[in-house]
Amino acid sequence: MTGGGGPVRDGADEGGWQELLRECVLFGLLFKAAVVDLDAMQMAPLKLSYREIVEELSRWAERRHYRMKRQLRQIGCILLTSRKQGSCYCVQVRLRGYLREVVYSIELLQAECRERVGLWLKEHGRNDT
Repeated sequence: MTGGGGPVRDGADEGGWQELLRECVLFGLLFKAAVVDLDAMQMAPLKLSYREIVEELSRWAERRHYRMKRQLRQIGCILLTSRKQGSCYCVQVRLRGYLREVVYSIELLQAECRERVGLWLKEHGRNDT
């Protein structure tokens, strides 16, 4: 088990699977959060509709999530489970036949998701700040 998605020192990190897994987890959380926000937007009366922007962000994150998930499979890393456990987010994978668990700080994942939203804004020319 590794804390915070830090590097494994036993030689199993060939191909950067941990970094790829972290990005896969981040984009998975981001697209799921966008879907939840879209549902919440339908319940709240808004002066303007931001639905299209959030839908586009969700599709972008979902595409990246599934692309990374395929890349993980190609290197022999299968995502088995992911769950919130207290202040941590635990992800189990099977890596070349071995079961591994990677534990991430939810607070850090949230901050990194915000960074990914900023990246998306820059890529789509919507960062006016």
